[in-house]
Amino acid sequence: KKIFNLLEEFLSHYLFVENRDGWFPKNDIKSLMRSFFNLSNKFGKEFEAVEGKTSDIIKMKRNIYNKVIELSKSFPEGINKTAQNSIVKFIEKNNSIFEISNLPTKFYQSFVPMNKNKYCSDEFEENWLNVHDEIKELIEIDSIMAYSPYIKLFNRLICFFQYVSKSLDVVFLDELNRKASSLFNEDMTSVVEIYYRLSTRFKHYLIDEFQDTSGLQWNNLKMMVEDALSCGGSLFYVGDRKQAIYRFRGGDSGLFHEIKNYFEHFKVESVYLKNNWRSHKEIVGFNNNIFSRENLIRFIDESAIRFELDNDSDYVGQILNTFTDTEQTFNPENDCGYVCIEKINEKNQEERDDIMKPKILELIQELIKRFRYTDITILARNNREVELITSWLIEADYPVESEKTLNVLNNPLIKEIISFLKFLNSPIDDLSFGSFIIGEIFSSAVGIPQVEIRKFIFDLRKENRVGGGIPLYRLFRQKYEDIWNKYFNIYFKNVGILSNYEMLTSIYSAFRISENFIENQAFFMKFLELLKIKEDEYISLRDFLEYLKAPLDNELYVNVTMSDSIKIFTIHKAKGLEFPVVIIPFLCMNINTETGGKGTSSYVVHGEGQKINLFRITKKHRQYSSDLEKIYVESYKQACIDELNNIYVALTRAKFELYIFIPKKSGSSNNKAFYIVPEGVTECGKKKAYDIKNKKDPQNIIKFNFSQYKDWIETFRSEFGDLSRVKNYDKILEGNLYHSVLAKMGNCNNKNIEELIKTVSDQMYLAYPMVENMTYYMKNIKKILNNKILKDFFYVSDGYVECEKEFVNFYGDLKRIDRVITKDKQIIIIDYKISKENQNEHKQQVREYINIVESIYPEKRVKGFLLYLDECSVLEVLN
Repeated sequence: KKIFNLLEEFLSHYLFVENRDGWFPKNDIKSLMRSFFNLSNKFGKEFEAVEGKTSDIIKMKRNIYNKVIELSKSFPEGINKTAQNSIVKFIEKNNSIFEISNLPTKFYQSFVPMNKNKYCSDEFEENWLNVHDEIKELIEIDSIMAYSPYIKLFNRLICFFQYVSKSLDVVFLDELNRKASSLFNEDMTSVVEIYYRLSTRFKHYLIDEFQDTSGLQWNNLKMMVEDALSCGGSLFYVGDRKQAIYRFRGGDSGLFHEIKNYFEHFKVESVYLKNNWRSHKEIVGFNNNIFSRENLIRFIDESAIRFELDNDSDYVGQILNTFTDTEQTFNPENDCGYVCIEKINEKNQEERDDIMKPKILELIQELIKRFRYTDITILARNNREVELITSWLIEADYPVESEKTLNVLNNPLIKEIISFLKFLNSPIDDLSFGSFIIGEIFSSAVGIPQVEIRKFIFDLRKENRVGGGIPLYRLFRQKYEDIWNKYFNIYFKNVGILSNYEMLTSIYSAFRISENFIENQAFFMKFLELLKIKEDEYISLRDFLEYLKAPLDNELYVNVTMSDSIKIFTIHKAKGLEFPVVIIPFLCMNINTETGGKGTSSYVVHGEGQKINLFRITKKHRQYSSDLEKIYVESYKQACIDELNNIYVALTRAKFELYIFIPKKSGSSNNKAFYIVPEGVTECGKKKAYDIKNKKDPQNIIKFNFSQYKDWIETFRSEFGDLSRVKNYDKILEGNLYHSVLAKMGNCNNKNIEELIKTVSDQMYLAYPMVENMTYYMKNIKKILNNKILKDFFYVSDGYVECEKEFVNFYGDLKRIDRVITKDKQIIIIDYKISKENQNEHKQQVREYINIVESIYPEKRVKGFLLYLDECSVLEVLN
């Protein structure tokens, strides 16, 4: 998050791009840069920015515009009237700097559009052809140059990005394959040693889900695999090209044949598994028919896919070849099964939802007579559909498990906790305080019925005392003083002193979360984990609450399996799984050809070496250029295969029964999946009561007790002394900053301290952008490092230094020691403190550390020291 904040600041200063046709508003450039980042890592190559200037394209446009005007002055008799009118309108409505999309359509023909038995002069035909050729040249130059300004911006941005991420010592997961590729590049001087070290360790390679392996990933392994094979090793890869649904992440199912050909000098065996041990007879037979060659040819013709592929038989053949080995046999014991197909003739998406909702609810009502809730799974295409279907089932009071229900912020108890935090952040927030005290957490902990609290608030409203200038919490404090003092006062007074994590663990303990809500423990722990992860980014409570307004969805899901509930998955997340009953409410094909993101008209093409080019290809571009048309058709073919693979995965998850609903529309376009099932096919097999309902009792929820946290406020006192000394957030920030800096200072022996402090200072500027006087703190750090009394702690010539070293005591409590120096016969412990107040507690804490370390290293002598940062003094603690 810090890095992206800095990148946004960078973009705000360097938005110099030549936004020629207004394709991307400034706000969209951020998402475009992210798209470039993903594509660069996906292919493991850099973008090539084509040299050229906007002025060159403007010059070409003016020249063409003038020639079109000259052409219009000599229209021959008998020219197609539609073509003539479109040229005239083009001249009237545009100027010499026209947009590509406004070009008259007929100019894509190299011949003059004349009426039957009418002919033009050779001169006019030559002029027409000249305009056509120049437009074609303009179109192709425009296509390759369209993204060049944005690529130039991205290339500058990525340099800054790499500098920042290196300074923060951060590597993004998306970059790993590309960074590994740079290590394994044959031009690298270290490649021989790297491969020698790795290939001697591994002789046998097994790669699962190989259809999702990217070319970049495979190239990183290829040389090591070849070395292993040459020494008697093996390669065993398993996959299914028909389930290749991760091409958007770089997955390349074509590697199946490429690798087989590459290793043809070794003994290569291919085995196709024909037996289906999952699904019953009717489901297997249905899928065999749907993905048969005959049905796919019919589907390609009826859905107009062949037309989009420009009737190219080679491209159609590639689609068919993907499904050449689809026919499967079923287990003789699985001789039943049922498939139901229903097509929906809706006018729009709103009508589709109105039709589907009662159908799904009615179907579930029928299914639960023969199956458990947990046997029923609904597959959706995207998270929007997941949320929609989830809301239907929740409204109908069905138990349901989906990413929506497992979103920690949707849990009603977590909402109560957030209301409490909002109140602590802003005590005059009556709504948040009221939401908390009428909730289950407060009622369960305190023992006051919720009805009583509601009546208390209702009476205040009747008396017009709420909202009249006196905050609700004060009125509550007057009536329930003992409860306020016991449950609220300590947090009310200390908010801003405790860290968010420490305060929340204390709240969990005070309100007996572990005892009262054991079934929701996963949600409470996930929220605590989320708060801890975000602690460095959002230090204050206000910052964390701001983050909760727009968090990333993938940070919020709880990994938990309920005992008996209907499951809702996206097709991608259902891959590799099986379910007794599968319902597909919206079987659609969304063929998106654009590799750079939907709506961008962008297409990636591999250039020479380690470069990729990005083309802008619209329908107008394709009309004029056969080369651009081929790029589009290839992308369309791959996207079409992706969509068929998605359908294949969805239709092959069911074991007993499969229900498919196919809408007429997909968004505003016709749904090509509408044609995948032949007309008249509505049912296969028969419904049956399978003997699975009582085979397994629903699994009991395994109950774990929460970790018992000690009073963090008392712990805080041991670190900073009496709380009266710590008045505000700035003091906490100062302590965190000192600890962060010193954690970066490992063994300073034989290091250039000036350079080390400079490096750490740069990192702290990024980690603590709110600190204005960083130079002051760095001077103090330098003073500490140069102090003669403390020198032996930071300059160690005969030992090993570890910072923020974690140990676990006998009771399983985690302890973090600021600095540990390990020598042959001795271990030295150093604990940093802000001041000498509460020194006895500090000593006791260090003694505890000594006892822990002595129990782990009984053969070594352990010594402990307190280092007081405010006066650069040290105190040895005797055990």
